Amino acid sequence: MASVLVITNTFFPLLLIFLSLICFGRSGVKEQVEAAGVEVQAGRLPHDEGLVTTSIMCGPNMSLSEFDCCDVVVALHQIAKRLGKSDWNFSENPCDGDPSWATAKDKARPLFNNTLTCNCSFPNGVCHVDAIDLSRNYLSGTIPSKWASTQLEYLSVIVNRLSGPIPKELGNFTTLKYLSLEANQFFGALPSELGDLINIQSITLNSNNFTGELPMSLANLTKLTELISSNSFTGKIPDFIKNWRQLDKLEIQASGLEGPIPASISSLDKLSELRISDLNGEGSVFPPLRNMTVLTKLMLRNCNISGQIPQDIAVLAKLKTL
Repeated sequence: MASVLVITNTFFPLLLIFLSLICFGRSGVKEQVEAAGVEVQAGRLPHDEGLVTTSIMCGPNMSLSEFDCCDVVVALHQIAKRLGKSDWNFSENPCDGDPSWATAKDKARPLFNNTLTCNCSFPNGVCHVDAIDLSRNYLSGTIPSKWASTQLEYLSVIVNRLSGPIPKELGNFTTLKYLSLEANQFFGALPSELGDLINIQSITLNSNNFTGELPMSLANLTKLTELISSNSFTGKIPDFIKNWRQLDKLEIQASGLEGPIPASISSLDKLSELRISDLNGEGSVFPPLRNMTVLTKLMLRNCNISGQIPQDIAVLAKLKTL
């Protein structure tokens, strides 16, 4: 069963640095703790150096002596000291769900999130961090490329001040199912290595400054159920979207992409929401939607569509918003 550990404010990135120390020896712990603390107090994500993994290589229900074999206990003691936090129970594994390791959410900031989720279902009771949510922490810096050495399934950094290009190493996140980079300051072209995220189901890139054409490798993301993007891309809406047969939601609004809307979009027969707006370039005819029998919301705004609305749109019995 998954357990949740919630750490307050910008000290959470410090935890990620500390977790990387596990089972790599105690040498240099003090120096790494102090260096990380300076960056976290400045509201920055740690750099790549020293961030090897965020896996907790300790089993649940450990005694203090068993858990002490991992350097993470030393790191967490340091966090408690910096936070002035005296109620953490160091006789318990933080992945064991002990309430002393959970910090209540701030009612004044209900959308703020600093959540780390552990998965302890691995052989021999080994625990791994499989989800990180740093929503609305106002962190600056870049995505550390070595995050990709983890076994994360969920990563959300929405509404921060992160910048820079997406590191190509992110394509090594083969376990990743959910990725949200919304409302940051990322820029540059999407790396072709993102096409290696073979298990990804949801990608949200809204409100950044990504440019360039969508790489052909994205055609490999056949498990996608949700894609949301509004940026400054160039080129046409690619025909390879027909490969995303599992899509439930497709949102391409003010993305910088050009028309026409490819006829191959008709292959996406599992879509319940389709929103396309503000296309550049040449216009298009009304796209064929007859196969989208579960479609409930449709928005095609400023897409330079000409001609008549086809009569077969009447067969879309579940359509509620047009």
